[in-house]
Amino acid sequence: MANNQTLLNYLMVAPPSLPTQNTNKTPNTTNPNYSWGDINSVGQWPEFTYTHIMHHYGTLLQQVQIASEPMPNSTPQPINTEPMFALHFNTYIQSRLRRALRVGFQRLAPQLANLHLTPITVDIGDAATIIDNYRPDIAFFRAGSALNSSPNRCPGDLKVSWKWGSGYRTSLVPGDRREFLQVLSQVNYYMGQHRTRYGFVLSDTELVPIKRLDENGNLLVAQAIPWEAKGPGRLTILLGLWYLGMLGVADNDWRLP
Repeated sequence: MANNQTLLNYLMVAPPSLPTQNTNKTPNTTNPNYSWGDINSVGQWPEFTYTHIMHHYGTLLQQVQIASEPMPNSTPQPINTEPMFALHFNTYIQSRLRRALRVGFQRLAPQLANLHLTPITVDIGDAATIIDNYRPDIAFFRAGSALNSSPNRCPGDLKVSWKWGSGYRTSLVPGDRREFLQVLSQVNYYMGQHRTRYGFVLSDTELVPIKRLDENGNLLVAQAIPWEAKGPGRLTILLGLWYLGMLGVADNDWRLP
């Protein structure tokens, strides 16, 4: 298996840093149906850690083999818009994440029914069910389902670091604190539409996993995972996204009652 590696090692790599150029800080998406004031509380999601993931999925991650796929190491083109970042997400993250999910479910196949797990895949938000024409940037949804037929079990939104960051939460600038909550309200709205517990924000510098506790704007937010984090023994962007996907497979857990 010289050309194979463990699923864990496959997810331990970091995408290349994305240079920026001529960026312009502007407000994030606003909408009559959601706003920063919808967020009632933001707590810490303490279980979203490397140790916790390995406790639950360490055997799978260390035993499953996947064909090696080196991360491209050429310097990416600079970005200064969200669509440009989305293209880089597709290049460095999405296809790799889709493969990792598929290989894991192939190993789990004999147990899926007994464990009440539904294999999922990842694509742009348009691939899952579209509700009232709201389209999250990213969707985790049932693998093999017809387009637009499966709920988005973990909606994600792509942002750029010059417009939003996890550090805005404690900023001394009131406008930044509002922007932090505004983006959370957008993802919270998507999660509410699909009745899911899980979602995330991904920027060109970090991944911020989100857990919805109820329908009243109470959220938990995990420690941000740096874009450049790589293993061994560290929570990476890829491993974090893979785990978010795995949280979405549990038929008895992903949906908020």
